[in-house]
Amino acid sequence: METRTAPHVPQRTCVGCREVAPRAQLVRLVRESAPDGAAARVRVDPTGSAPGRGAWLHPDASCLDLALRRGGVARSFRGPVDTGLLARDLEASDPTRTWNR
Repeated sequence: METRTAPHVPQRTCVGCREVAPRAQLVRLVRESAPDGAAARVRVDPTGSAPGRGAWLHPDASCLDLALRRGGVARSFRGPVDTGLLARDLEASDPTRTWNR
């Protein structure tokens, strides 16, 4: 008798709501390098495989709001980051959703 196991599904934790979800349901954020003394900018990683430290977020405005309010994004990147254009970048990556807070 042949037994099949379910394929491995990578799990990640949302930096907003802190819920664990399959990686395919989340959006990856990466930190861009910044000049000395400046806060690094956070951008969307549409491929999910850009080099550098990443954080994961549900594609939901409420999770973005929680991540920014609670400091989850800065904590994930271990330091101050510039999230000023993050909502715009997320909206550009998925125009069917409204990310404005």
